[in-house]
Order: sequence, then structure tokens, then C-alpha cells
Amino acid sequence: MKWGRAGKGGSFRVMTTTSAPTWWQEHHAFLQQCAEEGEADAGPPFSPQLLDLLADVERAFAVTGADTPPWPDPHLTPDGRDVPTREEEYSRCLDPGKHRILAARAEAWAQVLTGRGWAERGEIADGAALPWRTAPGPTLHRATVLHPHGSGAHPLVLVRTAPDEEDGHQDPTSADALLPGLVVGVGDPPHPVGTLPFCGCDACDDGSSSLLEQLDQAVLSIVDGSWEMEVSPHGRSERTSFGASSSSGIDQPDVTARLTADPWAEDWTPRPMGPMPDPADDAWAEEALRTPWPSRLLDAVIRAFPVPLARRLDQLRRGRSATVTSQTYISLEAVEDRGITVPLDALENPPPRCHRLHRSIVLDGVELDRAREALLTWDLHRRAGLRVAAEHTPLREGTEVHLGIGVRPLRLTAPCRVLRVIDEPDRAGFAYGTLPGHPEAGIEEFLLTRTATGVVRLHIDAVSRPATWYARLGAPVARLVQELVTRRYLRALAPPPGQGPRRRR
Repeated sequence: MKWGRAGKGGSFRVMTTTSAPTWWQEHHAFLQQCAEEGEADAGPPFSPQLLDLLADVERAFAVTGADTPPWPDPHLTPDGRDVPTREEEYSRCLDPGKHRILAARAEAWAQVLTGRGWAERGEIADGAALPWRTAPGPTLHRATVLHPHGSGAHPLVLVRTAPDEEDGHQDPTSADALLPGLVVGVGDPPHPVGTLPFCGCDACDDGSSSLLEQLDQAVLSIVDGSWEMEVSPHGRSERTSFGASSSSGIDQPDVTARLTADPWAEDWTPRPMGPMPDPADDAWAEEALRTPWPSRLLDAVIRAFPVPLARRLDQLRRGRSATVTSQTYISLEAVEDRGITVPLDALENPPPRCHRLHRSIVLDGVELDRAREALLTWDLHRRAGLRVAAEHTPLREGTEVHLGIGVRPLRLTAPCRVLRVIDEPDRAGFAYGTLPGHPEAGIEEFLLTRTATGVVRLHIDAVSRPATWYARLGAPVARLVQELVTRRYLRALAPPPGQGPRRRR
């Protein structure tokens, strides 16, 4: 399975193939198709040097991973149907030793990078002894440190979270639990980039291919020189050629650092990266603080009431300028009746295996009322290249909409239902949830805000996970498609060229 472009204007299609490509072969094929159709936002296809590097890692992994077999997604049947997550899966890992496949893949990377003469290798018995900028969460054991020869390149640290001979404990929630995962760090002193697996319980398991893809993309981005991270008391932001992410707040708020990777190899051109997201969205915080503290206190009190009463009380306050954070006033029972495929509080409490996305942009020279009309009449979606078939225009709570992605006969239909609508003097927007038949399961919210000085900003928040077999199979490309469509959303309400600059955050 691979994803491809079926024409300009945001139309995507799915094409089948008889082979079973790796994640990077699939990603490269999609980028090739985008390049043929003139889609610059996707970035160029992988270079021959990059493909050769990844192929070398695959060949090395055939040896280093011979004793660590892969496993399929346990929450997906062979015919592509979802397997419901059971409650007991959240507190157990029946086969923790299988995660040693991560160390095997890390060893393959280490052998290839040193074999090419790009780095010198060192081994440290206790990874915790390294002078970490911020301490990783899990217990650390043996660490492989790769010191690159390239000027400006940062060292790569690959640390085991259990002894090499340890298969781990079945209860990942216990105080002395060991899980043979991997921490990826970068820099000197090192900063943790990520821990794999993120959780380790059976409920969050979506197969070994997903773990190896995450590890590959982290290491590849650092070696390629297409990785950048900013850490401050406000939070952490990271961007690569595969996307960007941010989080508010860190464990050590006194740490401030910026790391930008350079390529490990000479005469190597890094892949282009997207914009860096801002974890401390000043305009977002400013909007929230505009509401006087008595009103914010009343918000908290009202949310403590039963759902029907809370909704009725809030309807009496529609004219207020409320906080930016969305209000969740539909019970889980109501969501199930409506057929929404995720809990309504997914934005605030993302379910396991979900991908979180937040983007925002300042719309210089745009009036809120005109942007409000475009948003609530589905014009934003049409300008982004989607086909819209909605029950109601302007939209209202409960409106069902079918979004068309691609062209016939390969068009994908993405049904959603509007869960809430915000229509206030300084705010406008809505959130919809996915219905059965949508390739993804999630909730997405579009919100326009206007500050006291008249600055208009568009915020997009989304939480999603693959809901169909082809979305799971093409997960890395599906995330890229989501990123491309999101960028088009951000551009859709911008003023015509020549009517003022746009500042993206």
C-alpha cells in the first residue's frame, strides 16, 4: 500500500502495490508523486545517498535482529478490522522481551555509521552517568555513544533501559519494572530526544514496525542534519523533515538550550524542515487571560455540574469572551449514540496511540467576521482542496459532513459530525469528530480568536489515530498528508499576496 497524489488542489489517492515496502520506501514513493504534481510543501523525494544509507541499515538489521522477531499490530486483525483494547491491557506487558528489537535496530545503525567512517563508537556501562541536560525518565543501562567526525554534527546516544540479558517485567506499572526499550539522546552533554516504547503496556502496542519507524526517523534526522530542538522554561519544541511537535512545561524549568544538527557526512544536503511550533503560544495565553478571574472561576464551577445542567447554564453566557480552551459538554454516552469513534475529551486527554497536532497562524489584515463566515460555511475546507457535502451551511452542532479526499474512482470519504460550535464576539470556531468509515479516528478543532489589539489568529488542534487497515499500513504517509492539509488550512484564510505579511507560530 502506498499513498499518492491524484492532482493538484489537495486531492490525495491511494494506490496498491503487490510488494510490502518499508516505511521509507513508502514515504519516498509518496514524495516522488508529490514532486510530479508540483506539491512543494511535501519536500523533495529522498536522495539516492539517503536511500542507500537506509538500505544499508536494513541489511545490517537482518543480522543484528535475527534473534528479535517482529510482531504485528495486536489491535488489528489480518483483514484490517480493529480489535478493541481491553481494560487489563493497560497494566501489563505479556512479552516485554520483544522490545529488545529496538536495541537490535540501534546496533544496526551503529554498525553502519561507524562502518562508513562517519563516527567513532564508545560504550558506557551506565547511561545514567552521562551528564544529561535533562534526565530521561526510565532507568538507564548500557549506552552506545557515536561521536561524528563532521564539523557541527552532534553526538548520538543510544541507551538501553534494561540490562542486555534482561527480558523485563510483565507489570510496567510496578516500581521496579524493567522494559528493554531505548532512549535516544543527542548532544554533548546529551539531551533526551525520546524514549521507545513511550509506554510499553499492551494497550499502547501497535506493532514493531511502528517502533522501528520512530527510531529510524529520530536517528536519520540527527545524522541527516534535519533536526532542531528548543528547550526553555516555557516548554520544548522539535522539528525534523518528518514534522514538528511541541509540549508545554518541562521537568527542569531552569534549562534553556537550542540544538541544531549538522550532517554527519561531507557534501551532504540536509532535508528541509517545517516551521518550528511555539510551545508558549503568547496569543493563546493572552486570550485566556483576558477573561476576568471571577468568570474563569465560574467556568470551573459550572463544569462540576451534571452535563445537562452545565450545558443549559453555559447557554445563558454566550455573549461572554471566554477562555480559548474548548468546553466539553457532551457525555460519553451521547458520543456513543452519535457514533463518534473516539471519546469527546480526546483533545484534552488523548487516548493511547494517538497523534497530537497543534498549529496556529496570525492572520494579518484579516477581519474576524469575514474569517468567521469562511470557517462556519466550510469555505476553509474547500480552499484547502477538500470536497464538502454537509447537512447544514452554515454549520451547527450535530451537522454531519462528508469530506472528499482524492478523485473518483479512488476518492476517500471522510465522514464527521460537528460536536460543538463557538460563535462569540471575539471567538469563532467548531470541532468535529470522526464517524465510522473515516480513515482516521479523532477530533479536530478550528478556532479563530481576536486579541484586545485586534490581532486575529487561527488555531488548529487535532488528535487522531489510524482507524482503517490502509491508514495503519500507510501511517507515516498518512501523517504527512495530515501535515500538508493542515498547512493548506493555515494558508486558506490568509489575505491575498500584497496585503500584508503572515506570521506563523
